[in-house]
Amino acid sequence: MPIAKLNGISLYFEDKGRGEPLVLVHGFSCGIRSWDPQVQPLSDSRRLITYDVRGFGISEAPQEASAYSQALSVADLAALVTFLKIERTAVGGLSMGGNIALNYALGNPQRVSALILADTGAGSDDTAEWVAGAQRNAEAAERGGVEAFADLACANPLFARYIDQGPEAERFIRSCLMTHRARGIAHTAREVLAKRPTIYSLESRLRQLQIPTLLIVGEHDTPCVKVHQFMARTLPNVHSVVLPGVGHLSNLEAPDAFNAEVRRFLEQSV
Repeated sequence: MPIAKLNGISLYFEDKGRGEPLVLVHGFSCGIRSWDPQVQPLSDSRRLITYDVRGFGISEAPQEASAYSQALSVADLAALVTFLKIERTAVGGLSMGGNIALNYALGNPQRVSALILADTGAGSDDTAEWVAGAQRNAEAAERGGVEAFADLACANPLFARYIDQGPEAERFIRSCLMTHRARGIAHTAREVLAKRPTIYSLESRLRQLQIPTLLIVGEHDTPCVKVHQFMARTLPNVHSVVLPGVGHLSNLEAPDAFNAEVRRFLEQSV
């Protein structure tokens, strides 16, 4: 089993294909398996690295709340890239993973060849409600375990469009959700989601980021469309894509369109 011991924890990762590297970071609660629709299509032409963020899946979920923060998640990504002896890589993420990828790029621009941000920035608008929602997620996990959290997540509008595709979609997303431990979910909700800075607060740093950046958002991803538009106006070297008929889980809801945009962007940028 591929495990990287770094920053005092163990991270599970998968490393497929050959060529220029691309590291993908998953969203809150989704885990490494949420990238399954991307693994084969993208690893055909490049080296694709995916991993379980601390607190999720097979990766370690520390007991202490102090072992969770966005800064620590960014440091884990940096340490994993170093562990794999990669000097420079394309980096991408969806939702929470997009925040991690973006902040990694802001702190390590010389190590990033291209940046992909999908459905990133929820909580930058309506922040008080976002923080309250993160608290509800944490409480559900603590009181009812992973099963109660999975029920709450599947009722969340962010997941609704994907789940509406039918029973197979719901089975898949529940199988992703059920791989986690309650403490990892609760601590990440409170210490990462509820406390991370908004995308708007990064404006001055975004304006200086010269890395080629692909922005993807689902047409119906209400919490992310406005901040997507803000990043499209602010980043100096950006290509913006809105996927029609798609919600928050764009890589799962429209994998062929998502993969085509990523492949095209990387071919032109890296």
